[in-house]
Amino acid sequence: MSGAILFLTRWPIHEDERRWENRLAAPDLVFDPETDRVTYLCDEGGRSGVPADAERVHVVTDFGDVDAVLELVDTIVREEGPFDHVIAFSEILLGLAATLRERHGVPGSSPEETSRFSDKTVMKERVSRAGLRVPRWASCRTEEQILAAAEEFGYPVIVKPVRGASSQGVREIASAQELRALCAERSLREYEIEEFVQGDILHVDGVLDAEGKPSFICTSRYVSSCLDFEVLGAPLGSVLQTDPEVRARCEEFALRCLSALGLRSSAFHLELFDTGTDLVFLEVGARVPGADVSYVINDVHDVNLFRLWVDVLLGRPVDLPVPDMTLSGGWLIVQGPKPLPQKVTAATPLLDQVPYLYRELVPRPGEVLESRPGAYATLQGGRFLFRGGTQEEIEEALRQARAQYRLTTVPVA
Repeated sequence: MSGAILFLTRWPIHEDERRWENRLAAPDLVFDPETDRVTYLCDEGGRSGVPADAERVHVVTDFGDVDAVLELVDTIVREEGPFDHVIAFSEILLGLAATLRERHGVPGSSPEETSRFSDKTVMKERVSRAGLRVPRWASCRTEEQILAAAEEFGYPVIVKPVRGASSQGVREIASAQELRALCAERSLREYEIEEFVQGDILHVDGVLDAEGKPSFICTSRYVSSCLDFEVLGAPLGSVLQTDPEVRARCEEFALRCLSALGLRSSAFHLELFDTGTDLVFLEVGARVPGADVSYVINDVHDVNLFRLWVDVLLGRPVDLPVPDMTLSGGWLIVQGPKPLPQKVTAATPLLDQVPYLYRELVPRPGEVLESRPGAYATLQGGRFLFRGGTQEEIEEALRQARAQYRLTTVPVA
């Protein structure tokens, strides 16, 4: 028996069969009904992600109301007994899960450990102390200090929230005049400033066991970047890397970073720069990768990272297929037009038109595209999954999809 599990979820499962988001994290795929006694704590958005026959379900009005959530869980523990595990997949809920573990004496990541993977200054400090290269950075305090840091680093510079995800609030600043204007526009007390690093951006994803060793690990290279997607509207995607030298170099670097951060029994998504001569740490999340990364990994390598993470957390035996790392795959997200909302008048399906494309989510005429900040894995302007070719063939397929896809919309009054 795995014991009693408190599972925090805010992710819906959509009835629309075209949409695959959150399905790999569905409880029926990650928990075993024969051994796992699961209590679900969800908000209204996550209610559809809870099995219809679940016996222990508690709905919160707002996970952001931490005091109310703590009071509710206190009541659950008094009435139903203590928990052996507290599990959450959403990055937004990892801190709350850590607080609940500490409050109720449940083993697992503590608030201090969790902060290493949410506070960008903390993670860079620890990785830097391990002798690994990180961008030069400084916490934002006064306007004079921010301008001095920018002069030291050289323009352009990056200004970003200390705690944030999906490049929300990140700005590339080209000059002192632009930086002064940003300081006048908003308080930057919860931001940091760092040097601009020129190079390709890659991500290394997987799950570490209780000893910090990878149960599964793979490397992908972004096409475009999360920042370009958010600011410029450029399509975003990545391609699984098959070159053994590239993979070995990136994965060895990533594991050294994760060791410096003390990560154990966790999924991870680590981003890094490849400058051509050096690898530079960008940031890391103690979670399964977002967007469509986990779906491509599952479809190419038959590894569900959510299930693997739970297996490691619960101490279950891990029996994975031997992955063929010569196989590649990729994903591409085309952002909807701005400003949103917009009603779709036409879109061009690409299945059977672009090689190696095996699944797509293309909005239908009449559907309305709405703003969902930070939500890559939802109904966008278009989403496309690729597999079956070499790395070079998948990269070319993504280029073809970008060139051929057409979406037309009209503003919603």
